[in-house]
Amino acid sequence: MFLRKLIVSTLASGILIMGSSAQAASYHFGHLLTGGGPANIHFADLEINDLGGGHWSFFLHNIDLSAFGSGAFIGSMAVHGATEPSSVTTVPGGGVSKVSENSGGGPGGIGSFNYRYDLTFRSEKLTNGEQVSWDAFGLGSSPLPINGELALHVQGTQFSPNSAWYTSPVPEPETYAMFLVGLGLLGFSVRNRKLVA
Repeated sequence: MFLRKLIVSTLASGILIMGSSAQAASYHFGHLLTGGGPANIHFADLEINDLGGGHWSFFLHNIDLSAFGSGAFIGSMAVHGATEPSSVTTVPGGGVSKVSENSGGGPGGIGSFNYRYDLTFRSEKLTNGEQVSWDAFGLGSSPLPINGELALHVQGTQFSPNSAWYTSPVPEPETYAMFLVGLGLLGFSVRNRKLVA
């Protein structure tokens, strides 16, 4: 009986994860797209949440730029293939006091727009150990970015060239579906084993 409850609760959790993935997503940056730097390194995380009515929240954290040298900073995040926000509001208390939205400016100029972390106040830079939160408005209910559609620009690094763009691979929906199918098969096999015994 205990095993059956455990399987049912695990399946329910999986379904909840699938349902919530349409409203929130996590991205882990570290895949080198272009520029100088390590090919694979995990140096920042981004959480995006749909708050409804075209209002989305962003939280960039766990920033560890130690592998890039003491002068490294994150200058912007390029977004490709998504709706451009009508306005951006920075949440107080982060590493920079202003996040601005700008047209274009992604890796190789292919980004639809970017969020800049040092545009208005040039002396401010998003550096090692800092974090920043901002809200974007007017995005509608557009789907969350997928693999390769977000890129962080790390600047002032010890490498040559001294800047690089990094993307974040994210699981495809098929990955979640395979996870749920696996859980279902596990439950089915346990049930059959119990009937045979």
